[in-house]
Amino acid sequence: MLVCDSILAMTISIRQNTILFVIISMLVLLSACSSSEKSITADQATVEYDLLYKIPKEIISYDEEIRPILESRCVVCHGCYDAPCQLKLSSPEGIQRGANKKKVYNASRLTAEKPTRLFIDAMTTEEWRQKGFDSVLNEGDDNPIKNLEGSVMYRMLRQKRLYPQASAGMLSDDFDVSLNREQSCPTLDEFDEYAAKHPKGGMPYAMPNMERQEYTTLVHWLAQGASMPEDKEPSKVAARQIKQWEGFLNGSGNKEKGNKDSNKRRLVARYLYEHLFQAHLHFDGTGNREFYRLVRSTTAPGKPVEVIPTRRPYGDPADSVYYRIVRHQGSIVAKNHMVYELSDKRMKRYRELFFDVEYAVDSLPSYETAVASNPIKTFAAIPVKSRYKFLLDEARFFIEGFI
Repeated sequence: MLVCDSILAMTISIRQNTILFVIISMLVLLSACSSSEKSITADQATVEYDLLYKIPKEIISYDEEIRPILESRCVVCHGCYDAPCQLKLSSPEGIQRGANKKKVYNASRLTAEKPTRLFIDAMTTEEWRQKGFDSVLNEGDDNPIKNLEGSVMYRMLRQKRLYPQASAGMLSDDFDVSLNREQSCPTLDEFDEYAAKHPKGGMPYAMPNMERQEYTTLVHWLAQGASMPEDKEPSKVAARQIKQWEGFLNGSGNKEKGNKDSNKRRLVARYLYEHLFQAHLHFDGTGNREFYRLVRSTTAPGKPVEVIPTRRPYGDPADSVYYRIVRHQGSIVAKNHMVYELSDKRMKRYRELFFDVEYAVDSLPSYETAVASNPIKTFAAIPVKSRYKFLLDEARFFIEGFI
């Protein structure tokens, strides 16, 4: 009897274990199916959560890690004034400014748009928002997931990963690279519609996919909050020469309006500015990639620069004018990189051309368009030979500007 009871107990135990084994097996299968579904969903998700677990603890350096990627893969299109969607990725200020749907050059437009020149027409992100620029970075809650979910820049990069481009052969008809192609500049709220309509519209557009490491670095940087450095200050070598050149251009004449020598200096400074405002100035003894710009400011040397944002270099400043030199921020783009050297030798040449010759400037020319737009009228007081020699000395620079 005891033997029978033992056999019965063993049978029940085996049946229970079998049932338990079947239940566990079913749960494992269901879990596998569920994991598979989750994997598929994650592959199509807004955010790649697998990359979020690999974010480095150290803050990714913009200058050392991000800028080289942007320069090699993005700035070729997003580096000029007429960049697609006005999105300039050549400097931190351009990235923070964001995008705008209006085309800079639009032949069908009957009236002029207000200019949107970086470092000139607005100086803060808030000012750019007021001018209709939408952010491409997350400006909401600051955490890795939100930083990616709320970033148009990330969504554009992600779209390219979801629909990779062929690494060889001709571009397919899916890519419109015509000069007059329709421009799409989706905001964050419009991105899902854009992605559905243009599945192959990810970035870099019509270009090979980024290398995996490049892509991962950008994603981690965006997830960290896209930290960017402050503007670079002039080097010590440049700072000394800037002080010298600003003194040469401004003198003390801006406060002595009745002084004829002051008038001469102010007219010459205006002449030089209107010929050099596009230059990337380089100082003797500074780094090969360190450049500066000549601007008009309402503030005198020694004070923070307040750029006068006129549409044209001869536009009426409507205030006292001081000629200031500021450091060029951001990447260098060949299209507008016109180098002009400033040195003691050049200052000596300017003195020979414009100050060591006898002529009087009884009154300064106005900024009325009829006068200011005609340099022959505006600078008539400066001897013709001086102007001729100046233009001849800098012939290559001016021809580059025309081209």
